[in-house]
Amino acid sequence: MINVEERLQRLLLWAKSTSNQQSKAADAAFVSLKLEVKHVVNAGRGIYAVSLIQRNERLVRLPYSYLLNFSTIVAHIAKYNPDWVLTSPIFHNLHASTPKFDAVGKYYATLSYDTLTALSSFQIVSLFLVLESQRTDSSWKPFIDMLPEVDELGLCPLVWTVKKDPEAHQLMALLPRSARKHAESTIARFTKDMDVVMAMLQDTEFFSVERYLWVWMCINSRCFYLEMPLGKSASDNFTMAPNIDFLNHLCDDQCEIKIDSSGFHVYTSTAYKPGDQLFFSYGPHSNEFLLCEYGFVLDVNKWNYIDASDYITPLLRPQHTDFLKKKSYFNDYTVNKDGMSFRTEIALATLQETAPDSSRRLNGLVDGHIHGAVYEKRSKTLLALILKKIALDNLSHAKRTRYQLRHTPGYSAC
Repeated sequence: MINVEERLQRLLLWAKSTSNQQSKAADAAFVSLKLEVKHVVNAGRGIYAVSLIQRNERLVRLPYSYLLNFSTIVAHIAKYNPDWVLTSPIFHNLHASTPKFDAVGKYYATLSYDTLTALSSFQIVSLFLVLESQRTDSSWKPFIDMLPEVDELGLCPLVWTVKKDPEAHQLMALLPRSARKHAESTIARFTKDMDVVMAMLQDTEFFSVERYLWVWMCINSRCFYLEMPLGKSASDNFTMAPNIDFLNHLCDDQCEIKIDSSGFHVYTSTAYKPGDQLFFSYGPHSNEFLLCEYGFVLDVNKWNYIDASDYITPLLRPQHTDFLKKKSYFNDYTVNKDGMSFRTEIALATLQETAPDSSRRLNGLVDGHIHGAVYEKRSKTLLALILKKIALDNLSHAKRTRYQLRHTPGYSAC
């Protein structure tokens, strides 16, 4: 990556970074001198140890003013709207940059508080980044300049689709059924957010699908959980965090995030030798999730599973479906290397009852009062048949797709 070091230094200066981790300055960040950010070919940006790092050592501290989320964006745009009255205590200690009334600033001045706060977190953050990324002197420019290019996220099915890659349809056809469904769900979320932001910018020259795709993917792949007091749903509870977002994913946590009144903190949960890359677990995500949301997969992933939902739900009779819905156990039936999930166990047990509502043993299993041994033998037999069916269907799908691709004009095998 060109000028990564130069851009990183501007980012650290922007956040008023200090090597003194005891600093209590409200507007100062701390990034340990034991860390460096490197760009590795085929791996992207990551954080590496320069010297020995001990377990439980604090590595990064970011004050709330340098987090990008619903609250900080409202605080920034409020500077362009002096008639807004921000009464919530969350705004009292947030630093916001001095307003500049360029084309973007003039647009901010047209927004009403109600219009802005009616947006979801994804919509408000994506709107803000679309606009700020087009300002040559944006106060967020050092952070924006360190965001990945959309091509670095190009393995994500959303990117193939929106960029109208000539092979997008072929690539989508190669995905397993559950991965295609996940990709379609991600595309639907993106489209919903894009339509809202595009409507807000329809009378301006700021919007383009390409820029919005880049912004949306950066948010989706680089955000961290943080409760938003003004959020309307659980999906609104996130923030973007400069410097911290260079931590790449591994199944098991090697770093942990702590949040207190002074901001975001990153601590190690393991020791690192010089040259080691530091990792953070994004959550118990399968490769299907990682591909469809972030655009990468892991060589070894203990969270991988098979989604058997489309094979189990057709076996259910109306009384089974009603029972499972009533108990909140309908759909999402998975199997991993350790066996079936509890949801799958409940579904297969329900299949063995003609009147599930009145079955004491089934209700006891659902409520956790009894073990499911009475269902186990039949459930394992059913599961073996289902997994065989999934394997045969996947093999048939792969053969059919390969045949179709070979007969597609212009197709050439890799």
